[in-house]
Order: sequence, then C-alpha cells, then structure tokens
Amino acid sequence: MSYIVRNTVVLSVVLVLILAIGLFFTSLSLPKKLKNIDSEIRRIEVELQNTPDLANTYNTVSARLEEIKKRWETRNKDVPPRDITGETYGYFNRTMDISGEIKMDMTYVGPRDFGSYGYNVYALKGEGPFRNLYNFVWLTESGKRLFKVANLTLRGYESKSATTNETKILVLFEMEVHAYYSSLPELNNAPGLLNAIQKTLGMNPFHPLIMHEIPPPQVDEIEIERSILKAVIPGKAFIVDQTQKSRTLEEGDKVYLGYVTRILPNEGRVECLLNRGGVAERYELNIQQGQPLK
Repeated sequence: MSYIVRNTVVLSVVLVLILAIGLFFTSLSLPKKLKNIDSEIRRIEVELQNTPDLANTYNTVSARLEEIKKRWETRNKDVPPRDITGETYGYFNRTMDISGEIKMDMTYVGPRDFGSYGYNVYALKGEGPFRNLYNFVWLTESGKRLFKVANLTLRGYESKSATTNETKILVLFEMEVHAYYSSLPELNNAPGLLNAIQKTLGMNPFHPLIMHEIPPPQVDEIEIERSILKAVIPGKAFIVDQTQKSRTLEEGDKVYLGYVTRILPNEGRVECLLNRGGVAERYELNIQQGQPLK
C-alpha cells in the first residue's frame, strides 16, 4: 500500500471519528444541556416573579427578630441583696414542681463576691425526662430570679424496670448554676411582668434510634450512673443509689452492668467498668465538693 493511500485511509478514519463526536455532541449532549439550562431559566423567572412575596417574608421575619431581641434585652429580673441558700433550694424545688418529674441533688459550692454584686455557685446533679429537664433549665434562666447556667453536662440513659422490663429514656445531668445578688436597691425588685415565651421542642435528641439489648437490673442492684457519691475513705465508698438509699461499695463489688474497679479517696472518685450490650465502658463517679446549706 502506497503512502498516499495509507494517509488517505488514516485521514478518513480521523474525519469519521471527528464527525461521530461532533454528531454526538450536537444531537445528544448539547440538546440535553440546553434543556437543563432552559429549565433553570424558567425556575429563576418564577422566583423573580415571586420577589414581592420574598420581600414581604423577609420583612416579617426581620420584624419578628427585632421583637424577640427587644423582649430578651428588656427582661425583668429580681436581684436580691443577698442569696440565701435555703431559699434558693426552695426556689429550685418549686421550679421542679412546675417542670415535671425530676430528681436532683443540690450542693452549695461557695460565693463569688465582687463588691456591689456577686453570685453563689451551686452544683446540681440529677436525672429526668428530656422535656422536663428542658423546662427546668428554661425556667431557671428565664424566671424572675437572676440565675445563670454556667456549665451543663448531659448524658442519655436507658433505664429498664426490674419488674415490667419497660425501658425509660432518661437524661442524667450535672450543671453549675450562678445565683446573683447585689447591694444596689434598684435591682432588688424588677418592675413589670416576665415577658419571656418558652419555645416547644419537636423532638428528643437523646432518644436512641437503636436501643441497647441489656438486661434489667436485679432487685436492690445499684445503678451506679444514677447514684451520687457522698464520701470516700480508703477501701470504701459511700453513695446514695437511684432509690435514695445509702449504700457502701468496695473494690470488686458488682453494680448494674459491671463492677467497681478502683476507689480513689485522695481524688474523691470511684471508677467502674460497665458492659453495655458487649461494649465495654469506663465510668467515673466523682464526689461533689461543696459547703453545708445555710
């Protein structure tokens, strides 16, 4: 085969490939892209036609935001001349009655005084359904008394009944609350009514999608995660269990889903190893440091 014939064949093949590619783009690919572009143009045109509605929606939301900000910034709060821990404990009890069923242990940590004002620090630990705990936190920060939740630790817990085998989803919490006081008389009694509005929740973020396949606790078995550590001495730990019963633990003692591994009196801590449906987990129970209620 001569060079002329061979080159002619090669050029013909290349030309056929170019024509095939061009035909593919012009007859298949480009029309599809043009169709998508036309659809996007029509969608944008519809949105542009709805511009007045979008503007009205924006103005409504902006006005609502300004109203919420104004209500938040003008909240009326009582700041007493001094904070009495016994009265504050009673205030928290009344708040729990309104919030729903919550178990709570309160420890007075101490004061933080800054001259004309200050606050007392309280350590709160307990458990309850998520919505009740949400109500308690909201009422604590939005009520007439000036409180601030400084730290909050939450932990989901599946509580199984030993009698009915029913599972209840609880939230175990630890929080630090600051109760403010001031010697300025104009802050002691805030004028007006409380204007905060509580928002409802549509879901419980602590409700698991998959439950743990764990056995219910035995009768009189200690649920260490729901217990409160009261005192620690070498070789022994004194706790209040989930039924508010005083108990004593030693290293190696069995608890619900595990056993006690270490008791550390110098650190005020008890360490346990728990087995959650085949998943090993270390859990620490710490003593709450505080002062007697006044």
